[in-house]
Amino acid sequence: MPKIDDITGKGHDVIELVSLSWLEKAITPGFIRGGVYLVAGEPGIGKTTLAIQVLGELAMQGVKVLYLTTEQGLGDLKRAVIRIHGDSAGQLPKPIRDNFYLDDTIEDIDALPRFLARRILTEGEEYHGIQALVVDSVQGRGLSSSATQKYRALYEFAENAKAQGLVLILIGHVTKKGQIAGPKDLEHNVDCVMYIRRAFRLRPFFVPKNRFGPAMLDPLVLMMDDRGRLKKSPHMAAKSSAVLGYAGIGEELAEGQASVTLPRYGSRPELNAPFLPAKKIKQLLSILSAIKEVDLTDLSYEINCYVPRQQRYREELDLPIAIALLSSYLQRPVPDRALFVGELDLTRRIRSPEDTYLAALASLLTGAQRGKIKRLYISDECANSLGRMRPESHGQSVKEVVEIIGASELEHLLKQLWPDLYLEV
Repeated sequence: MPKIDDITGKGHDVIELVSLSWLEKAITPGFIRGGVYLVAGEPGIGKTTLAIQVLGELAMQGVKVLYLTTEQGLGDLKRAVIRIHGDSAGQLPKPIRDNFYLDDTIEDIDALPRFLARRILTEGEEYHGIQALVVDSVQGRGLSSSATQKYRALYEFAENAKAQGLVLILIGHVTKKGQIAGPKDLEHNVDCVMYIRRAFRLRPFFVPKNRFGPAMLDPLVLMMDDRGRLKKSPHMAAKSSAVLGYAGIGEELAEGQASVTLPRYGSRPELNAPFLPAKKIKQLLSILSAIKEVDLTDLSYEINCYVPRQQRYREELDLPIAIALLSSYLQRPVPDRALFVGELDLTRRIRSPEDTYLAALASLLTGAQRGKIKRLYISDECANSLGRMRPESHGQSVKEVVEIIGASELEHLLKQLWPDLYLEV
């Protein structure tokens, strides 16, 4: 048996992507010759766009690339390539015209090994010399995960492409539960898995598996520019988020903390919320999952809530925990010195606290916490009455010491917090 020093290993031959530095960093060290990559996500999430961005970048470097489509027509793909790489007149750069090939002759994935052998690896054939190719998609217009023979053909194709030093990018579907479609060994037969999720106009991007470098389980938040290209969002915040709340008693504030990640490859999603009521937290996650355009399925959550004096959890802390979760998932900061108060019902309506709670809150804001809180987010049902409260007969009213922002529903509050999430692309 050889000793470890007797084994000679090959270095990774990395292909640089100058215009996609965020992607290189996410899949460290970048695209490797002979690497097999799987990009997964729901329809319309940006998988095709990302693949075209990558192939276009390579084509601009003089690398011959091929896009194999099993779903879209060539006309649709050409329009996408022009949208992403063309100039204002719709003209593509000459390197892309020379090096970017499109093909729709593959009817099923079991034909891929033969296509590779005859049309790519055979000298003199049109696609000979291809160094990177995309298969969009593995499942085509529908492929059962039990189609063992077809998936075996795909793995044979991937192994042969890998042996020839080609960069292979597979596009995959996801199930309604957010899991990658197909048999589990599909993920075993690729080197790197990239997963794009949906969150309003943002696209949280994860790398749960990477044989060439570290996995990336915290979301890298992407967004689309005015031409529909994916790029790194300029709004980044800490991986976890802390949001202030109030438990209704005393002069100290509560604090909700949350961190949202993708489960490590091969692991199940986890929910860790020590000392918090389990049923209430699960209900809160269910409420957030119902927000339109936000995909929170199959994620792992770490939730903490500091409540002074070991008081029990109360419903008015729903809102700060919900905002902490969304802030972590969207990687969006929460305004400094902001306080969030309110119970969320099943329709995501923000309920008004009881009068005794509002009286305690008014005393807090005009007393012990005066000047420390700049904005208060609360149900619009009680915003005006709270603002008029004057705990001390000759003292200041609440609206004189803090800006009160009322919202009837969670989505209304989110629009005020992060209005750019709702802009039309």
